Amino acid sequence: MNARLIETLRIPAIFVVATLVFAGNRYFPTGTAHWWLIGCGVFLMIAAMACAGFALRGAKSRGHNREEPSWRLAILWQLQIIAAFAVYFVYAKVLGTKPAPDTFLTKALLATWLLLGTLGFFMGLGVEWAQMSNGRGDYAEPQRVRMAAVGWLKIGMLAVMMAALNFVAVKKNVTWDLSYLKTTQPGESTVKMLQSLGQDVEVVLFFPQGNEVLSQARLYFDSLGVRTPKLTVQYKDVEVSPVAAEDYKVSRNGFAVLRSGGQTERFDIGLTITAARKNLKNIDADFQKALLGVTEKRKNLYFTRGHGELSWSAGDEGSPLKSIKLLEGFLRNLNFNMRYFGVGDGATREVPADADAVVVVGGDQPFLDEEARAIQAYVENGGRLLVMFDIDAPTEATISNGVRDAAKDPLVKWLAEAGLRYEPKVLANTENFVAATRSDADVWFLFSNVFTSHESVQSLARNEQRAAVLTFRSGYFVTSQDVKEWKVTDTIRSLSDTFVDENRDFKFNEAKEKREPRVIGAVAERKVDISKGLKPGRIVAFADASTVSDPIIRNQANLIYFVDGLRWLVGDVKSSGVASSEEDIRIRHTNKEDVAWFYGTIALVPGLVLILGAFATRRARRPRSGGVA
Repeated sequence: MNARLIETLRIPAIFVVATLVFAGNRYFPTGTAHWWLIGCGVFLMIAAMACAGFALRGAKSRGHNREEPSWRLAILWQLQIIAAFAVYFVYAKVLGTKPAPDTFLTKALLATWLLLGTLGFFMGLGVEWAQMSNGRGDYAEPQRVRMAAVGWLKIGMLAVMMAALNFVAVKKNVTWDLSYLKTTQPGESTVKMLQSLGQDVEVVLFFPQGNEVLSQARLYFDSLGVRTPKLTVQYKDVEVSPVAAEDYKVSRNGFAVLRSGGQTERFDIGLTITAARKNLKNIDADFQKALLGVTEKRKNLYFTRGHGELSWSAGDEGSPLKSIKLLEGFLRNLNFNMRYFGVGDGATREVPADADAVVVVGGDQPFLDEEARAIQAYVENGGRLLVMFDIDAPTEATISNGVRDAAKDPLVKWLAEAGLRYEPKVLANTENFVAATRSDADVWFLFSNVFTSHESVQSLARNEQRAAVLTFRSGYFVTSQDVKEWKVTDTIRSLSDTFVDENRDFKFNEAKEKREPRVIGAVAERKVDISKGLKPGRIVAFADASTVSDPIIRNQANLIYFVDGLRWLVGDVKSSGVASSEEDIRIRHTNKEDVAWFYGTIALVPGLVLILGAFATRRARRPRSGGVA
């Protein structure tokens, strides 16, 4: 084969390799197509290196000794890329279906293949760029190619170092807030609370005149005053109005105080921009918490325990998917008292009289008959129950000490009789899923924006184009609309191309499985004669407890679903939604947008810099047209 043809085919082959490997991992993460694309990519990479070997051999046979070092460098950087591929395949094999590396071996393999691939890429960029203008035979410049290889290798090392520093900073939670100052505006739930106020509320801000923070805080509080005539806003200075400061129990400026019906709540905003930056971004949440404190009685939520439920007091060694510490903090800010409710707390006798709702979040152990009967009696007498199932919830269960056998978990059985039959079979979707781990298990990480018009999901239904609830390893419900004592309503359904992964192989079996929407959220209300003063019992049920776990509830739609469902239970739909926060706004992109941002930052911008640099260099070398003859 012609030597020039070999050299010409080598570079396009490398670009084809990159495209095939990227497509195999990005768009075909599993199946036969994945391995075909990866196999073709590896074959072409080896072929490209063989082309460099032929070029080296041809240079030797022609006696062109000055060409040999350049071709050796070309072979070297390609060997690094092949080694990176080899380590990556070992890493993928060891990792399996785990969402992230959790052992020293997997972390070391991850770091190794990324290091080899990055250094090989940058070194190859320098070598091949220099080779494009390198001479042949006696005109070859091996020193220039070597200098280019070393220079770009240093750039690669710098990139690796920056990535490592960024990783450490993220792990150590070290951040710098370089954003502009922006005060949040009243959120939807705050506006609803103001419009439904049944009593006068007085708001007093203590700031000195001309304070820089006061000018920002006014943007928020002045907008509150026009929402309802029942809320008045005043501005005072501790130094100018010491009597008012003593009355409101404020010792210094920088505070906001709310008072209504003899109740007083206050929160600190800060006197300097540096101190107040974060508080101004979260001012809506702070105001909403204080408003609830002066206008509403704290409601009591009893969370069941003793059955493997998600908990806010679990140790750090537990799985993040079993922790609800973020949810606990948020509910306390919304004026809820959260208490545990287990056998030791009287769960086998009755639900406490001061309970506004009982909450069951997951669990992989069955309830005792006495516990289930206590919850059933509570709900049927006008109580409220929010239950979120775990995919491992026992439908066939026994007590470990052999005291009794239970054909069914009694709580699950009673809910089925009320029209909410739970099926602990995992839902999957091979077309629409959250690509979180790039593994087969991602087909179980689903999202849905299919909401009904029920009151408990009205906020989500109005924003279905922007909001989607996330679930991981979710089961589903088979609901009954004709139950005599209960009115059952679906609230959330999965996407229409979702199927039940019967054998949990992460694949759609057309012969045995069917794509169709499944009910993942529902409510039930007991039919009673309200004219007789009876209070209807209510149930909110969701098919996946992990949706409120710490890693997943960061998705705001998940939090809104839980809070709005809870507010519907206790009869407080007037304040549905969550507080607005500039700090909590997260930038999210679709897959296509992610690709654009990725290539724009790592390829387009550096490419433009290099092109401008080359243009400036060539222009500087160009001889001037004027001058002395």
